[in-house]
Amino acid sequence: MSATTETINRIERFIVEQMGLGQTPGLSVGILADGEIVLSRGYGYADVVTRAPMTERSGVVIGSTTKALTGVAILQLAEGGLLSLDDTVIKYLPHFRLRDQAHAAAITIRQAISHTAGLPPTLSTQTEFLFSDDAADDALARYIETLADRLPIGPPGAQWAYANDGFTLAGRIIEVVSGRSYEDYMRDRVFGVLGFEDACFAYLPRGTVATAHDFGPDGAPYPSFFPHSRAASAAGSELILSARDALRWLGAVLDQGRAAGGLLVRPESFAETIRPHFLMPPEGRVADGAERYYALGWQVGRLAGVPTIAHGGSTITMGSNFLLLPEQRNAVAVLSNSSSDVNETVAEGIARILLGGEPTRSFPTVDPNFEPDRARWPDLVGTYEPQVVQNSVPAALPIELDGTQLVAHTYPADHRRRAGDIFLRPVGDLEFVLSGRGRTGRQAEFVIHDEGVDARWAEVPLKKLERNS
Repeated sequence: MSATTETINRIERFIVEQMGLGQTPGLSVGILADGEIVLSRGYGYADVVTRAPMTERSGVVIGSTTKALTGVAILQLAEGGLLSLDDTVIKYLPHFRLRDQAHAAAITIRQAISHTAGLPPTLSTQTEFLFSDDAADDALARYIETLADRLPIGPPGAQWAYANDGFTLAGRIIEVVSGRSYEDYMRDRVFGVLGFEDACFAYLPRGTVATAHDFGPDGAPYPSFFPHSRAASAAGSELILSARDALRWLGAVLDQGRAAGGLLVRPESFAETIRPHFLMPPEGRVADGAERYYALGWQVGRLAGVPTIAHGGSTITMGSNFLLLPEQRNAVAVLSNSSSDVNETVAEGIARILLGGEPTRSFPTVDPNFEPDRARWPDLVGTYEPQVVQNSVPAALPIELDGTQLVAHTYPADHRRRAGDIFLRPVGDLEFVLSGRGRTGRQAEFVIHDEGVDARWAEVPLKKLERNS
């Protein structure tokens, strides 16, 4: 049964409410109910300065929701007998190196695209990861050469740790096996079959593409750098999609690989892309904390008791969230010209409304007039180390006190971009809502004790390296 008018009205009120709470510049949202399009439109602005409206055809760099499409390309090559998921990466990339070469030689393609290869989390704090002007045809191959100095975190297959470089390897394997560039292969064998009209890659945008935004110390958005990197992240993060094209993709997922232009892959192959491969640790899951398993570019779990297929994406200044309820043939695509917790909150809330329930999450309310007790804030200044391997805080995190505001630093400013600062907006004396660098809306809290300072930062446990004297 398709969604009723009242259901769509409830959904739209929820979208507008959450955008207001998160000061979101623009969203484009697509919804399938019982396999049919019931909503496809934009909200807010594609650019907060020009006030150009966001529409269903506004392109955004979707981030890691790119990964499932790369996974389909790998399955196509497997169906053609050109590779096996359980072949080693080095069979196709003989020059692939890590600091532990025995480890590199043992990694399989399946492990690379299920985040179980033992690769370290990609240092997205590196400026070249999502912001590189290297668009040469050999950019991907040359980037892989730089992995030779990376130290594995454990044996292949032993643990789950999100690492974009696994999909970078997959993208290069697609090039080697097909004899074509990753982008050309995807345009012909994947996007063409899906009937995409607006899709392109971030290093070479075309059509109507929204302006990228980040968030400042007061949570307000501002135009920011446009993510683009053919070298480091094309196959894992750098696809530009519109809501209209996203619905074509999610419809094919609901139809087990059947698309407007034919079969992407056979249904039995497509089933492999959503088969649970590894239980994700709590800090690797979405903010609702529900148990999820990683498949091949998708996360599979449950929401309100029903099975889900989902994934989010963030490129720091743009992002997306795709959530499907396969048994109900419902799907939600949220695409944004910013990256904040609003994207995931909206996708999950819409799904719950489609199931006849109420949203259980909301963007946290931040009272700009709240005055915390700042007496202990100097104790929070210092460098924090993550206590688990994960992608949200992949390296040491320095926190400073800038006047009356605490700020975490990631990458430095340059002539085209502000510094990658994350601002801590107080909602309690030692509790904060984060703003900036793709963490907007996530929360942090600190505990000061005799041995030092501990923190929980976007669900990741941190420890301050030493107390201030």
